[in-house]
Amino acid sequence: MRIAVLICSLVFDSQKAFMKGIERRIRDWGDICSVFCCHVNIAGTDKYGKGEYSIFDLPDLSKFDGVVFVRNTFQNSEAEACLVNRILSAGTPCVCVDSYTPEFVNIMSDERGLMEEVTKHLIEVHDCKKIYFLGGQTASSDTALRFEGFKTALKNADLEFKDTWRIDGNFEYSSGVEAADYFLNLEETYPDAIVCCNDEMAIGLVVELKRRGIKIPREIKVTGIDFDSVSRVYTPRLTTAKRQQYQKGVNSINTLHEFSEHHAGETLTLPISLYIGETCGCKGIDENKNDMTTTNALAIDRYMQSELTQTVKRMTADLMGRRDYYALLDELTEYGCRLKADELYLCMNVRPDVLIDYSDYAKALMLIDRDNQEDYSDELICNVAILNGVSPENAEREYFEKKNLFPPAANGGKPGGTYYFLPIHYMNRNFGYAILGTSGELIRNDFFPNWCTITSNALENSRKRTVMEQMIAALDRMWIYDTLTGIYNRAGFFKLSEPIITEAIKKKIPVCVIFMDVDGLKEVNDAYGHDEGDALIKTISEILKDTKRHGEVMMRYGGDEFVLMAAGYDDEAAENCVARIEAGMQKFNETSNKPYPLEASIGYCITTLSAPEELNALIDDADHEMYKKKYVKKALRNKPVR
Repeated sequence: MRIAVLICSLVFDSQKAFMKGIERRIRDWGDICSVFCCHVNIAGTDKYGKGEYSIFDLPDLSKFDGVVFVRNTFQNSEAEACLVNRILSAGTPCVCVDSYTPEFVNIMSDERGLMEEVTKHLIEVHDCKKIYFLGGQTASSDTALRFEGFKTALKNADLEFKDTWRIDGNFEYSSGVEAADYFLNLEETYPDAIVCCNDEMAIGLVVELKRRGIKIPREIKVTGIDFDSVSRVYTPRLTTAKRQQYQKGVNSINTLHEFSEHHAGETLTLPISLYIGETCGCKGIDENKNDMTTTNALAIDRYMQSELTQTVKRMTADLMGRRDYYALLDELTEYGCRLKADELYLCMNVRPDVLIDYSDYAKALMLIDRDNQEDYSDELICNVAILNGVSPENAEREYFEKKNLFPPAANGGKPGGTYYFLPIHYMNRNFGYAILGTSGELIRNDFFPNWCTITSNALENSRKRTVMEQMIAALDRMWIYDTLTGIYNRAGFFKLSEPIITEAIKKKIPVCVIFMDVDGLKEVNDAYGHDEGDALIKTISEILKDTKRHGEVMMRYGGDEFVLMAAGYDDEAAENCVARIEAGMQKFNETSNKPYPLEASIGYCITTLSAPEELNALIDDADHEMYKKKYVKKALRNKPVR
């Protein structure tokens, strides 16, 4: 079977345990599993969240034989509802985990029962009367269900509860630390106990309470939920309840293989296991039992985290300095090999070239970004491919279609393999995605998620450098080029003409300036609009460009005035240049079908200069010659016919 797992977060120990169960059963059945997940525990409402959630737009769920939807990990209700609709539209068998959905088969913990049992233990065994509550995200279904179980236990014992006795966090260690500050600053006596929605927050709470001199459990008793790896080795041992996350992963795959034996709306509930520790005041049933497996795993993880920290530092430093795109890809490949993954692929969107127009000064200075894509392109390219910890020799970057998900090098995935798909993005700009195959430990110890994050930032840094270089080049062009015609403006003309004039003075070569004034531009603007007038000016500039023969420099001198300068021209060369301009205008008039003729008055002046600044006087002289021609034309035009 081909199975898709949709899980928003792999941050918490319970989620990692769940995926271990998935991986184990995928190997047993010989399935191919694609896991679509985020890097972090986020709500997905801002630009960064949208970038993370884009990974769930990638798969066509109708192409899979089964879907495992870990719905309670999604903190964005809109995205959650969209996924439910997509699964239903695909018609693919679906197992929903930890959040009841009537259209699917559901695998659940009794979240109400878990919290009710923990709270009952505090009430019945330790005679607690005043009990506070530390929840996870307020919008989380786990928080809501556990609070219901908590309130049920209080109600059955006829105990009071005030709204101020509850604070919600985000299921992370820091929330426990912050909750300690909140609870201790309430203008009341200490509570008998605090029940927490997970072990991570509970340990954060215990650590901070002890730091402030509170004796646990003598002054305040604390409990958690999850029975995660740290709670099994932390001292004092945490009283908690096991949610059977590993078994849920195993059962999810088994249920998909036996799907015909189940029905929509069915709920498979795993049993409750209460683990008594010392933080509630009990001696602890396993006080003297050393969990060697967990202790060893945490010790190894500690060394790997140290290695990760050093790798991240080096990778960040090396990649942030890369300007060349292909050099960056080579560096990503090298650091990908350092992960020693069985399989790793970087798949990037193929976008059409987007020309960024910085002709508008305001847009250029504001750095308007037109390449802000949130979707995946239909075609992708695999820029990094690593198999068994190495990049194959002479490996080529391969194109493939999005619908295939896997690049050609992956060959659709290996039977028994679990492949993690993580987004590569900066904010909501979608670069593509990365795939990690059959190396789940690299997910659980954060090696691969960190590689993805640094890759995303490095790609954005490279993109920004490219955009900045384009913008600087565009601004340079704006400084010397006329934005309408593309020929030099005054600044560009005088900058480019300076070495020519200097050489002409040195060699005593004559300099020629041809001055041209377009006739009738105002009439064209008045009769046909300024867009037509602009088109006329552009046509003149194109004709001038066609007259170039021997390094002439030209500029748009004013609205309808143009200047052409050349060294070494004599009268014959100047007359030939004027003739070429007039021939170009005549050809336009014969072929354009415009309702107006293209005409101009042209004059020139030739002299030998003794200093570069004399060029301005030469331009004025050519301007005077042009006006003599214009005056003669006007006089002839106004001469009465006899």
